[in-house]
Amino acid sequence: MKYWCCLLVSFLYAGVALAAPSVSDLHKLEEQIRQEEQRQKESKKKSEELTREVQSVQKQMVALAKNVRRQEGQLSLLEQKKKELEEQQRTLDGRLALTNQQLARIMQGMQTLALRPTELLLFESKTPINMLRSKQLMQYSFPIVGGIQEQTKEDLAELSRVRADLQNKIQEIKSVTVQLSEKNQNMEKLAKQKMVLQAQYLSHYEKSKAKAQSLAKEAKDLKELLAKLEKERLAQQARAQLTPHVGQGAFYKAKGSLLLPVQGVITQNFGDIVGPSGAHVKGILIQTRPKAQITTPFDGTVLFAGPFQNYGQLIIIDHGDNYLTVMAGMDKIDAAVGQQLLAGEPVGYMKQNYTNLYLELRHSGQAIDPIEWFAT
Repeated sequence: MKYWCCLLVSFLYAGVALAAPSVSDLHKLEEQIRQEEQRQKESKKKSEELTREVQSVQKQMVALAKNVRRQEGQLSLLEQKKKELEEQQRTLDGRLALTNQQLARIMQGMQTLALRPTELLLFESKTPINMLRSKQLMQYSFPIVGGIQEQTKEDLAELSRVRADLQNKIQEIKSVTVQLSEKNQNMEKLAKQKMVLQAQYLSHYEKSKAKAQSLAKEAKDLKELLAKLEKERLAQQARAQLTPHVGQGAFYKAKGSLLLPVQGVITQNFGDIVGPSGAHVKGILIQTRPKAQITTPFDGTVLFAGPFQNYGQLIIIDHGDNYLTVMAGMDKIDAAVGQQLLAGEPVGYMKQNYTNLYLELRHSGQAIDPIEWFAT
């Protein structure tokens, strides 16, 4: 018995000896840990560099978007002025045509009288009254013709000026259109650059986008979609054991100073009654010019971006403190789910004709009047 006990103890000690790591193994493990820590530091540094690059590109896009917005407004004014000049030209052309008809009739009468000088009228078999009328016609015709000629001269000078102004406006429109096209091309390049940079450290974009698209198919209406997105966000926070962001009220403090997301005219207000059902509109409609640029009114995070039912291309931006901006009717969206946006950063473009952008502002799921928030 004693023999077996000693043998068992010896085996146990041998097992411990075999399992215990050697000094070289410990050194290897420590080296691996140091290498991993170094990789983490480098990864963090790279991530910070990428973040700064993205922010730099975003600032460039915001500055460029301001210029695009200004030129879109300038182009709209030039086009309106062009229409006014074209109308003036039509009016002057019509007036000159009428003047020509009047002059033709007067000149025809005067030519008839000119063939019969006043002295010869004495030998014609006409009554004194007819002779007097012919003389009076000659006396009155000359001042009238002179006045018409003077007015015609002024109309011709005005027509020449209008035509010159019209040509200038046409050239200005061409010039601004070219500049606007160049800026839009630069904007597309910046947008692609930003997306490439973000894709390097935000690999969850496509996954989040696919999740959002899946939710969109399940949702029956916009309200349900927003509720599902909020539920999903809270679920993700719970899984990650994160504390929900309370916010500092930055969006609320910006009330009354936000810029509309597009250059245009408001054609439908919050609360307007539309359709045979008498439903109240929960947002506003903004008529835009063709291919107008759309920007975000405030800093935020993209919750949803893509087609949704009869809304067309839809984007939902979370501004914190339970405030959301909902925009629909765009032809193209240049934003991805999870993307961080700066105020004034472009997120898409309108269609190639005059159309409407639909905009909603929601707080805690309820639609509120956006006009109170924008410096219109």
